[in-house]
Amino acid sequence: MRNTLSFTRKISLLLALLLMLTGTAWAEEDGYVEDELPVEEYDADTDFAAVPTDDVLDLDADLVIGYVASPNASMNPATCNERSLISINQLMYESVVDLDSELKPAPMLADSWEQDGKVWTFHLRSGVQFHNGIELTAYDVVRSFETLFTSAADNPYFGRLQAIFSMEATDILTLRVEGTTEGIATLYAMNFPVMQYNTLGELYPRGTGPYWFIRRDAEDTIRLEANPLWWKRQPGLHSLVFKRYDEAGDAIEAVHTHQIGMISTNSPKAAFSRKLADLTSMDYLTMGYEMLVPNLSEKSMMADIRARQTVMYAVDRAVLASNAYLDMAVQCEVPIPPQSWLYESQSAYYYYSPERALQLMHELGWYDLTGNGRLNQVQGVMLKEPAITIITYNESTNSIRENAANLIAAYLDAIGFRCTVRTYSQARVRELVKERQFDLALIGINMSEVPDLMPLFGRNESMNLNGFGNDNMQLLLESARDASEETTLKNLYAQMQLYIVQRLPIMGLVFRTGTVLADRSMGGMSALRGYDAFNGLEFLTPE
Repeated sequence: MRNTLSFTRKISLLLALLLMLTGTAWAEEDGYVEDELPVEEYDADTDFAAVPTDDVLDLDADLVIGYVASPNASMNPATCNERSLISINQLMYESVVDLDSELKPAPMLADSWEQDGKVWTFHLRSGVQFHNGIELTAYDVVRSFETLFTSAADNPYFGRLQAIFSMEATDILTLRVEGTTEGIATLYAMNFPVMQYNTLGELYPRGTGPYWFIRRDAEDTIRLEANPLWWKRQPGLHSLVFKRYDEAGDAIEAVHTHQIGMISTNSPKAAFSRKLADLTSMDYLTMGYEMLVPNLSEKSMMADIRARQTVMYAVDRAVLASNAYLDMAVQCEVPIPPQSWLYESQSAYYYYSPERALQLMHELGWYDLTGNGRLNQVQGVMLKEPAITIITYNESTNSIRENAANLIAAYLDAIGFRCTVRTYSQARVRELVKERQFDLALIGINMSEVPDLMPLFGRNESMNLNGFGNDNMQLLLESARDASEETTLKNLYAQMQLYIVQRLPIMGLVFRTGTVLADRSMGGMSALRGYDAFNGLEFLTPE
């Protein structure tokens, strides 16, 4: 098993390297994927009937939910890379380890585990049945892992699976998993959909979740029904229908007009709808993080820590989140979500203070020497102004990031800077950052749910965009990867977050949020996140 997996790992890692060479995976609009992220034909030799291409599903169900995805997009967990469909799949498939409301590993299909160095032993629950009535075994988990791993970046689980060196079933309900390190990342890696092994070749493999797949029609309308074999109590909603839309705005309008009862979206078009009295909403954090990347080379004034601190004090990030990001963002100075068990509250370090910003500029030798509200510095016989360029790129469906850059520039202009905002394509911004032809770059990245800041701050790492490198930070990053004790990892992350806000290798702004809109109460739904936007839906009751 280990030799086979080792060969598979080599091939998969080569594929991952080739993907990395095509460019940095920066976050995009509705539909971007997490760590990493074929069209379906259902096998009719099952308990369920395949849907003829000219058949259209009846929308009569306990709840009709809208979703936004490409036509004929894959739902197979091994090749599903659309956010909405991943959330739908969470209703059908369960994982060995779940993530709770604090993004902390919690039991699911495994009810216990223990660790010995790099080796973790997981004990699966007995009596759990797949949708075809076959009981869950450790062999199903191993085969699911192998399928997802060899699918490489076709699914959002590939990145986290890199934490696993080998996996084997030691008996019918026991898994032996060897991690690549002794770190807790191995637990996070076990959060992937488990499928019944002899249905892996089918378009819709069987899962163990609260709902099972019934059919999908030519309009990409999907019907799920309550799984009577589920190992927990029966869902309150017996039938769910998911209706596909091309655009988020159309789906949101359908909720307003009661054509559908619910929609999950991170589109800014939902910002106004969240405030309407006839709809209920439930917000959740995505892993989309917005930050300013400073040019740390000597030719930019941002190389001085005091200039970077000036920016953080000069910008009102609460207003930025509200106005530029339309209240669909939560301010956060570090790339750790505020709801995470690893978040350090003391990292909320900066506050809006133009006075403190001006004081720092005075320390750098900049004063209003002409009385026109502009800062100046005497250089020879000339007066020089602190001029900086902010570069950014837009998402394909909106100008939110450009609006944010302009608002940041306005705050800096107010204290005497001369700011220029330039908006380019994402590829051009990537080139300019690499060439160090900027002062500040406003970009969005998509963080992993697996806690690992090495890609952002480690030397020569893919997401370390400004070449930041520091011995102390490198040691903290490496220690965190090897930490298996929760208290140790939490302490290391606290140190890293305080280091980030004190040294500002990046200047954190906000985490983007999504929202679930509904024309009904959503009591019972909880711990929503970008890839599990319908968590707890099974606890709702028909209206």
